[in-house]
Amino acid sequence: MLLPILSLLCVLGTPCPLPALPPDSVGMSAQRLAAVDHVMERGVAAGGFPGAAVVPSRRGAIVLSRGYGRLDWSPSSAPVSPARTLYDLASLTKVVATTAAVMVLYDEHRIALDAPVSRYLPEFATGAKSRVTIRELLEHRSGLPAGRNLARIARSPAEARHLVLATSLEREPGSAEIYSDVGMDVLGFVVEAAAREPLDRFVRRRIFAPLAMSSTAYRPDATLRARTAPTEKHGARGHVLKGEVHDGDAWALGGVAG
Repeated sequence: MLLPILSLLCVLGTPCPLPALPPDSVGMSAQRLAAVDHVMERGVAAGGFPGAAVVPSRRGAIVLSRGYGRLDWSPSSAPVSPARTLYDLASLTKVVATTAAVMVLYDEHRIALDAPVSRYLPEFATGAKSRVTIRELLEHRSGLPAGRNLARIARSPAEARHLVLATSLEREPGSAEIYSDVGMDVLGFVVEAAAREPLDRFVRRRIFAPLAMSSTAYRPDATLRARTAPTEKHGARGHVLKGEVHDGDAWALGGVAG
């Protein structure tokens, strides 16, 4: 999932758009911001990364909005713009989309946090998994493993979904906190079941559109490629991932995942 930096600031709870104020008016020294400039410019010059966007805020105001370098290593690529350049959100999807969607449905009494997951996904009700709650998935205390490496074992999105829901617990529910991509994938399926529509459509309609996050999306349209920073070179042929899902499990699930 891709997101311009300014939208991330908005979705994390500050009214959109944030006002831009002089740094000293919100207790941020010019020397600290100059240090940010130095670090970013040095990183680009040293080849650590082709470009980056920095938009720090303090006390509800933006104190710096600046792009450094370019989208990729080509000197002809576009310069980074904090307001226009799109980056792969990766695991921030868990917060910006999935958790937000769960809480929208909770507010509407369509999801109960202490209800068993099996209320929404009957196929999840096997053995101790029948006791796992929505809250435990949100808190990464479900007992599910960290991941499944679905890209290596699933031959289709339908098979990937089946493998996620059939995943065995590694621990008793509630006994330990283990950061779990599998658990977040299950939450994505819960959202779809409770909302009765695909996850990407629900978050676009109920979260992104109300926040005017028009450039935030799963599987972004090809028209956005020119604004998108590549994530990495992938595979033996060095295919550049640009506007394509980077996470292997999310790719195996068809590009839309919790």
